[in-house]
Amino acid sequence: MTAIETNPLAIFRRKSRSFSLAARLFSPADQLAAARLYRFCRHLDDLADDTVDGDAAALENARAVLRGSVAAVPGSIEADFLDLAAERGLPLDAGIELIDALIADCGPRGLETPGDLVRFAYGVAGTVGLLLHRLIGARDPAAMPFSIDLGIALQLTNIARDVAEDARRGRFYLPAAWVSPGDIVSALAGADPEATAATLDALRRVLHLADGYYASARAGHWFIPPRNRPVIFLAAGLYEAIGLRVWRDRPASLHQRVSLGGGEKLRVAARMIPLYRHYRHECWRQPDPPRHDAALHRDLASVRGRPDPQPAGETPRP
Repeated sequence: MTAIETNPLAIFRRKSRSFSLAARLFSPADQLAAARLYRFCRHLDDLADDTVDGDAAALENARAVLRGSVAAVPGSIEADFLDLAAERGLPLDAGIELIDALIADCGPRGLETPGDLVRFAYGVAGTVGLLLHRLIGARDPAAMPFSIDLGIALQLTNIARDVAEDARRGRFYLPAAWVSPGDIVSALAGADPEATAATLDALRRVLHLADGYYASARAGHWFIPPRNRPVIFLAAGLYEAIGLRVWRDRPASLHQRVSLGGGEKLRVAARMIPLYRHYRHECWRQPDPPRHDAALHRDLASVRGRPDPQPAGETPRP
């Protein structure tokens, strides 16, 4: 597998500018751990995305390493992830689920229903939420559904932002029940106003769906140690702002990938300060944990109808 050649913090700051900006509020140890986790997930994502068909064989090898059926190459990204998982108690099952989802995503892809969309977002990002929630110290098992929701919300924003880029790879994540791949192609070509309207309506639905998962994730910050809450709150807020920008800049945002400049990120952060104070005083100081809205995971029954992923080195709960 690929040898580690670059400082994980450098990769983190170059390729994930929003999350890495927020992560500067972590302790140095937590920031480095987050960067190592990001490097592992980015490595897997690149294997699926760097070519049109993806590198399923390399992903299958990474899965075998996590399962323990193949030895990790010393100095590899997979070996470093196993070390991180042992250090922080990360659930290896979630890493394996992530790889399974990325293998399924190699090559052309289409989703038929909104339920398919939520299941896809869980596989490629909700699983990352499960890894992250242990890393940042949210160890209560009741935190897991909220951590999944954060991952799903972020992925839905990515889907809204990357419609054109995904279409070039033959991947259509806006559900066909909302808009056909043919209409998406026509909208991107600027050839059909009706196709553009249909694509924008599907985009609106994806962003609206993301809103519910972001709201759930914010409630779940109750489980995060106070020292790490600002990081996740800011990271999620920056991603939400990307979604708002996608919608504000429509239809141009269908053709050009939206990003936030440094000044805009600072303005978003400033606007989030009173919202953060509201949650800190009104929600996170409550003595009882929030209840998760089971309807948000209604479409995950087929993939989560089992115990929650177990951290490395821990005995499964009865």
